[in-house]
Amino acid sequence: MLTLDTVQNVFVQRLPKLQRMAKISFRHLPPEAKEESITNAVGLAWKSFHALAQKGREQEPGILDSCMRFSIRQTRAGRTPQGCPRKKDVLAPRWVGPTRLDDFDPEEFVGHSTPIPDAVSFRVDVPEFLRTVLSERQRKLALDLAQNMTTTEAAAKYDLSPGRISQFRREFKELFDEFFSA
Repeated sequence: MLTLDTVQNVFVQRLPKLQRMAKISFRHLPPEAKEESITNAVGLAWKSFHALAQKGREQEPGILDSCMRFSIRQTRAGRTPQGCPRKKDVLAPRWVGPTRLDDFDPEEFVGHSTPIPDAVSFRVDVPEFLRTVLSERQRKLALDLAQNMTTTEAAAKYDLSPGRISQFRREFKELFDEFFSA
């Protein structure tokens, strides 16, 4: 097994080729997303190469290229070197994870990757929808559901059946669509 410095030197020597592989794979993305994806893929490649080096597999032929191809696939799937979702953005395609907020703040639901017109629309229209269309109890239920409260938790809190909570979800969606189509 090699030392960390030796493993790092091997990785750095191959870095231009790895970055080229990532640039080719992410060539269809806008410039900012492309750079972010390339950086993410390189970070994942380092993480997997380092793990393999600790197992004594750093000398296998083509191992670094395999790490990079794997990292590119992982980046496309939304994985980061930290292992958590990149964005907590409801408009991001791969937003996942429980979020508990004390008060509703639209800023918490809009990420850096959200297009500006969508972010502005969300920040202005959602609070207006909550104020004008829903009753106070419905507003509280909608906010709890938006903050990832499960159907079972909401049913217990509001003394309703889980089926009725599911109906409310559908009704909120219909009201929301109606509000924005008008």
